[in-house]
Amino acid sequence: MTPEALDALEALEQAASAGPWHVRRLDDEDCMGALAVSTRPDTGRSESMRSGEWRGEEMVAACLVQASPYVVPADDRFEENAVLIAAVRNALPELIRLARLGLKA
Repeated sequence: MTPEALDALEALEQAASAGPWHVRRLDDEDCMGALAVSTRPDTGRSESMRSGEWRGEEMVAACLVQASPYVVPADDRFEENAVLIAAVRNALPELIRLARLGLKA
């Protein structure tokens, strides 16, 4: 990568919601789930999507919204996608730092 490409990537990282990001498993009274990426860790309680038990402003990406089927990837890789989004977001500052060191070498 070029220094300019790293600058652009760093600008995107800094403009996004602050990390760390976490995968959140949500549910509703009909067991129609959702999987999202959030600024708050998963509680393990599968909070209801419809009752207001989770705060929407904590969500940065929806990887599955089962009912109504608003977000349902054709390949059913919603869990893998959520894990990747959160992991890349959390690793990005260090990856940029290491890339800059590599360019100097």
